[in-house]
This record gives sequence, C-alpha cells and structure tokens, in this order.
Amino acid sequence: MKKLFPLILFILSFFLFVSCSKSIIFDEKIEFPNANWAFENKAITFEAPIKSSEKPFAIFLELEITGHPNVDKFYATFRITTPKGGTTVKSIFFNLANPQEPYRQGASQNEKIYKLLAYPKRYFSETGNYTFEVNQFSNKADNYGIRALRIYVEKQKE
Repeated sequence: MKKLFPLILFILSFFLFVSCSKSIIFDEKIEFPNANWAFENKAITFEAPIKSSEKPFAIFLELEITGHPNVDKFYATFRITTPKGGTTVKSIFFNLANPQEPYRQGASQNEKIYKLLAYPKRYFSETGNYTFEVNQFSNKADNYGIRALRIYVEKQKE
C-alpha cells in the first residue's frame, strides 16, 4: 500500500496539471520595438483557430507598460471577426494614470502589466480562424512606454 500511494498521487497531480493547462485556448503577445506602439502601426491583428463551443469564453487583453507612458489613458477599438465574416466591435480603454486600475508588476520595478477583461462571456458558434484586432485611437502620435500587447482566450469557469 505504501508503494501505491506515491503512484496515485503522481497520477492525480498529472491529471490536475493537464486539466488546468487547457483552460487557455489562445494566447499571443506582440512586443513593440523600443517600447513604442507607433501610430503608423495602430492596428494590431491576431489570428486564432477556434473550435465552436456551446460554452462561453473570457477574452482578456494585457498592456505591458515600461517607464512613464506619454498618455494617461489608452483608448482603442476591439474588433472580433468570425470565420464567416461577422464582426463585433467595442470600445476599450486602459486607465494608465489610476493606481487603482488592476495591474501586476512586470519583470522589473519599472514595468506594469494592465489587464482588461474585454468579454466576460464570449461564445464561439463557428469553427475556424477568428481575427482579433486592437486599433488604437488615443492620439495621433506614437505611444511611448507601451512595450507589448497580449490577448488570451480562456474557458469560462462554471
């Protein structure tokens, strides 16, 4: 029985690890050279192959900031295009000046990662490639201090 306990513990740990790691179905990050989301590249596009599901997903955006950005609030539109061409658009914004805004510390003291729940319950009724586009419209200049943009789609917890 003593030899069986470690084996059972290993099997349970393995299944727990495998089931937890499959909650995120898409995760991609784009890093901007010199921590500058240049206005000339204002639209950032992500392509995600997603299988249709009757269960909802949560879609998160993360903005990685370094130093002191040249904007206090970062505004953008977030567009989702389905495989058959249907679109959903919503306005989003990150309040970079408000210390109450949810963020976590980055790799150094000089970095913050702001997290935004763009869609708490998004359904994907079609199988195929979905396009996610984040189009900045904060100002007509470069956005210094924005180091990266990340998007991830996660199975909704029931």
